[in-house]
Amino acid sequence: MMKTQLLVYRLRDCGFTETGDLTIKEFSKASAFDAFELTVIDLQDEHLWKSDCDNDKLLNDHADISSIGQMLLQSNKCKCIVLFPQNCMYSYCYGYDPQTHAYRYKHKMPLKDFIKDFARSPIDELIPFPLPICFGESITSLSDRFLHSDFSFSSPILPPVNSILESDASTVSAVRLSEAFAGTTLQVNNNDDLSAIVDAIFPAKDSPYRIPEWLDEVVYHDEAAQRARLKEIDEQIVFLGEERKGIEEILSDYRGIKSVLCCKDFDLEKRVRHLLAEIVEVDEDFEDNKEEDFRFSYDNTLFLIEIKGSNGGLKRQHVSKTYDHVQIKADAMEEEGNSGKLKGVLIFASQIELKPDERDQFPETQITIAGKNDIAVLSTETLLRCYEAYVEGRLTSDAFKETLLQTSGLVSLDAFGMDAAN
Repeated sequence: MMKTQLLVYRLRDCGFTETGDLTIKEFSKASAFDAFELTVIDLQDEHLWKSDCDNDKLLNDHADISSIGQMLLQSNKCKCIVLFPQNCMYSYCYGYDPQTHAYRYKHKMPLKDFIKDFARSPIDELIPFPLPICFGESITSLSDRFLHSDFSFSSPILPPVNSILESDASTVSAVRLSEAFAGTTLQVNNNDDLSAIVDAIFPAKDSPYRIPEWLDEVVYHDEAAQRARLKEIDEQIVFLGEERKGIEEILSDYRGIKSVLCCKDFDLEKRVRHLLAEIVEVDEDFEDNKEEDFRFSYDNTLFLIEIKGSNGGLKRQHVSKTYDHVQIKADAMEEEGNSGKLKGVLIFASQIELKPDERDQFPETQITIAGKNDIAVLSTETLLRCYEAYVEGRLTSDAFKETLLQTSGLVSLDAFGMDAAN
């Protein structure tokens, strides 16, 4: 087999063994493709197919997948084979489950139920043009072995894609996307399977003579300097790749924080709780018992937080529900002989399909009702800027809590000593 780099999601239990011609690395530690004759990207580990998000658009390891896609584009001479997944289970929507009192993935579905085209899937950054697939088990014969596949490439195969291998059921199990780029749906479990795949997709060309290995030991002209410079470049690529990965992870975190502006229901509750817990400096864990969505104490006052998001605007029932939670808790405290104070807070994401500067102001009628009932109302835009100011040291936790305590009705950035330009 040619000098090959095999990229896997995780080395543990990957099923492959390193040899003199095969280097195995995890996605996050990939080397520049052109340091090898062939790079194989293994997407068949079922543990790869997970997402903390509540949809099927983004894998947890999307930053590494994106980096590998960029490395693929930068490669000038290395051949590449993508080992596409079998019909494993895709786990998504990670969060706290009050029924089990634990964090877990709440939903699972087989890949066949949502991937119809690899170019429109969570691994789309690896695929340059449409690559539709269909579900159906088949076996493909390769020299001395038979390899299984859960998927095949949909017919007709249209240029620039070309069929390479067909199964015993006459379905296409491997395609060439370009002269140096190919993909297969065949299950590859070990070194022997991999060798068979490589030989079938990129068969060795007959050579009139074999170049001996000692030839590289013969130094010509400035070869030593060129090799030294090549090593420096490879090291820089690795360093920049790690730096890029770090930046992509930071930007991904920022995107998650900003998403309080455009989500609702459980996803919004989870994200707002995270920001609030940091600002008010309390534990994030909270069991939602169908009453308030979050709570914390400050200055002998229990804050009851209602978190809501809507495609529309702020309605009377959103304010009323917050007030109801306060009254329910007040009645319970009275029965207990608890003389502590209560403060209701509504955090609302309004018109989430619009950009923040295109959204309407909260209706004055609802704000007036909130003010009369000592309910503080914050938009998620205001919460985001408060969190930003807290992280940057421009807003203290006590100042944030004191402002909520002293303010009823709409709580704007001005109340926190900030404006939209800050």
